[in-house]
Amino acid sequence: MRGVVGAPEAGGARGTYTGKVRLHRGRVRLRVPEEGHHRAASPLELFFDLVFVVAVAELTEVLLHAPTWAGVLRFGALFVPIWWAWVGYSFYADRFDNDDRIYRLIMIIAMMAVLSVSVAVPQAFRGTPGAKRFALGYFVVRLILLGLYLRAHYHVPRARTLTRRFLQGYGLGAAVWGLSALLPAPYCYALWAVGLLAELLTPILSASAVARVPFNASHIPERFGLFTIIVLGEVVALNATGIAASRLRAGTLAVVAGSFLIAACQWWLVFDHVDASPLRKWRLTGQAYVYGHLLVHGGITVTGVGGLLAAQAANGRAHAALDGGPVLCFGMAVFLLGVGGIHLLNVGRPGDLRAWSRLGLAAVFALFGLAGDDLPTLLLEAVLVVGLSCQILIETRAPAVPHTLHEP
Repeated sequence: MRGVVGAPEAGGARGTYTGKVRLHRGRVRLRVPEEGHHRAASPLELFFDLVFVVAVAELTEVLLHAPTWAGVLRFGALFVPIWWAWVGYSFYADRFDNDDRIYRLIMIIAMMAVLSVSVAVPQAFRGTPGAKRFALGYFVVRLILLGLYLRAHYHVPRARTLTRRFLQGYGLGAAVWGLSALLPAPYCYALWAVGLLAELLTPILSASAVARVPFNASHIPERFGLFTIIVLGEVVALNATGIAASRLRAGTLAVVAGSFLIAACQWWLVFDHVDASPLRKWRLTGQAYVYGHLLVHGGITVTGVGGLLAAQAANGRAHAALDGGPVLCFGMAVFLLGVGGIHLLNVGRPGDLRAWSRLGLAAVFALFGLAGDDLPTLLLEAVLVVGLSCQILIETRAPAVPHTLHEP
């Protein structure tokens, strides 16, 4: 994943901050990006990511046990808030992580809260008790983040416009999630959607405040890359499950091999050809980069589930509505829609080959997904691998296109 080292340019952050970061115990400081300085993920951030490994594993089980269109909707409804929780803490840490004892203790408590949400995932759509456990767990996760922003609001006057907007928007979302725990299923699910929408819109509606408080344009791409590794790791684990259940049958092993090659192509595209320069501007391009990764990460996860479903089908196990081949194709279409949208909005040129080839390939894979029930799984996997290989070749050989650095 191509990172952009240094602080956001003028216009992306109003008045670029310079100077070394000084961390003080017990007091939050704004982590000021230094020009030319690459900030790596901290050990605490890496430790924090581990709880999301559990969360992603539980999410894949939701789709594996209900490979239907309704199951896909349930998977998406649970994937988005968990992914958004990770995004919220990552952006907070980028700006305000001073690694003091209080912050470490708060983050450890947040990790336990995320674990409680993770174990509630399998029952979230199985009646009122499960829905209540998930909503209360997520409410606590958001409440802790609100506490962190309240601490930053007190200690960092320069960032108060941003922290005030986030406290308002995230506070509204958390309140709706807490209220949803008082309602029975299925009525509580409508409040989940309202609360999540309030949270997702908060950074978008706070663009001017975000632009005044810089985030590190080398650190954030690394953080998104690490979450990409989390979901790819789950895909590898699913492939291992497919091998273990294959009984060394040649057909099943071939399906698992095809699934692994697809994951390898996804890794190649993300880490070599998803440009992080959109983060130099927050309006439109930076937002497309962040929210586009929801499709990237969700698409990778769905593709991995499709690979295991295909392996199970090769062993003679039938499924309700969606077999592995169509799930693989639809997952890849979502993934390519994410990486294609990020690049198209960044470059801003209708004739750009990279962006339109990604989006065109997404459309082709979606069509194969619609016809997937009538096609052999190995044929679909071959189409996916060949298509992705051609896309990587296009990415490697296509002429560079200047990025659009102005905002509409």
